[in-house]
Amino acid sequence: MSDRWRVFVYGTLKKGFPNHARYLADADLLGTFRTRERFRLVLNGERFSPCLLAGAGQGRRVIGEVYAVDRSGLQQLDRLERIHLPDGYRRQRIVVDAVDSSPPESCDVFAYLKHPEGVTDPRSEPLEVYTPEAARAYRRRNEGSGDEKRTT
Repeated sequence: MSDRWRVFVYGTLKKGFPNHARYLADADLLGTFRTRERFRLVLNGERFSPCLLAGAGQGRRVIGEVYAVDRSGLQQLDRLERIHLPDGYRRQRIVVDAVDSSPPESCDVFAYLKHPEGVTDPRSEPLEVYTPEAARAYRRRNEGSGDEKRTT
């Protein structure tokens, strides 16, 4: 995958969720995976944005989807997740295991993690999976505000 990268998504970028069609509709879905380590996935702030917190070992083994993206797709996700801003996410490598294979296939992937200090208003306990019920509470940022949506 020299010209493609694997990206683990756990929130609004998953298939059928609010931001999938805009950012990952043309990406290749590789399957459903679970983080090898435990992470805290919480809904944050009045927008109920799903945030995967940096710092493995706490929370739950989070279930999400892995996509193969090209350089342009990765750059678009980096902009969306505002990795260049102090309060943005950080793209980091983590290990995930396939949910539907025995023994589980594992792979290194990129994931967008939020520093715990950037999550000041958690609205949920740590989640194992971001569900359609959780997505109903999600609120998009105002279009045209110059402030991208946070969404993994």
